[in-house]
Amino acid sequence: MVNATEHIYAATARSPLVDANVGPYYIRGCLQGAVQQGHDPAELLTAAQIDPSVYTDPDARINGDELQRLVLTVRNILNDEYLGFLNVRGKVEMSYVVGKSAVNCQTFGEAMKKMVKLVSAMRSDMEPSLVVDWNSDQVELAFKVTGYSEEVEPHILSWLKMYWLYKFQCWLIGQRIELTSVFFIGQPDGSADIVDSTEVFGCPVLYGQDEGKMCFPRHYLGAPIIRNEVELRERDFTYGHTNWFAVPGKDQSISSRVEQLLIDIYREGQQTPNLDVLGDILCCSPRTLSRKLQKEGASFQELKDKVRRSIAEKLLSTTDLSIADIAEKVGYSEPSDFTRAYISWTGMAPSDYRAQKAE
Repeated sequence: MVNATEHIYAATARSPLVDANVGPYYIRGCLQGAVQQGHDPAELLTAAQIDPSVYTDPDARINGDELQRLVLTVRNILNDEYLGFLNVRGKVEMSYVVGKSAVNCQTFGEAMKKMVKLVSAMRSDMEPSLVVDWNSDQVELAFKVTGYSEEVEPHILSWLKMYWLYKFQCWLIGQRIELTSVFFIGQPDGSADIVDSTEVFGCPVLYGQDEGKMCFPRHYLGAPIIRNEVELRERDFTYGHTNWFAVPGKDQSISSRVEQLLIDIYREGQQTPNLDVLGDILCCSPRTLSRKLQKEGASFQELKDKVRRSIAEKLLSTTDLSIADIAEKVGYSEPSDFTRAYISWTGMAPSDYRAQKAE
């Protein structure tokens, strides 16, 4: 283990390190919880499309794409956001509930408060907090964790979840947040690639702490949330950025804005969304809007169907509304037209989807 209980390593770069990689410490570390539960590391690595020999190779390296596949594979097989590191698992659905609370906020500050409140309510082994230091204009987002499984290294989970949270925060507001410092629970062992940890966060890193914490300037709290429920349901954050080290950057695409407008219009149910309506809102002609969408490889009809499907599936799985009522809410005057459209999107009737979810 590293001898110093508190040691700051200065970052050497502030840009996303998409070419970065990690070695045996983090490879085996990601698998610790699953292995403790009896899973075969070779099978998990194979499922993640990674050569299983990396588990025992002292010189092995995996890149950001492989690391992300490994984390997601373990998470999905265990159905545990904490990868088996805690005595009480956190089901994957929990992360969706927390993410949903965030994307439905207006500002980043509001989103962080909602996330902290929800995690506090759902977990007795986590103590998240959000503190604003008005003197330094800094914000501290921290969490204490208890209830670790036996023979796992707290630092691994701290590193993984801190970085995953950071990526999600940047995705929410469409820009890379310039952190001022990061604190990790526990310490890496002497063979760990410490430089990777500092470079990917782009700021000084403090190890050997009893709580994980990230600090950033207060002005980010006012940043608007640019994401929506459709993007969350389509897992844009998870699968739209496939490299672990690729932090989502600025994203003000016209497609994203159109999606959000469609969601708002269908929720309000006060008008029929079309290119004329959206063009007026976005201050451009329908032809210009259509051309901008085409440049991004999208079309108005595709986005409209995507939003309709997402809203319909949510209503089918979470409400007792009739098929006719749901059809009306997503812009179909005839239930039969909605059923035909839904079958074309999914290959099954909406009633079959509802029955499947009820099983």
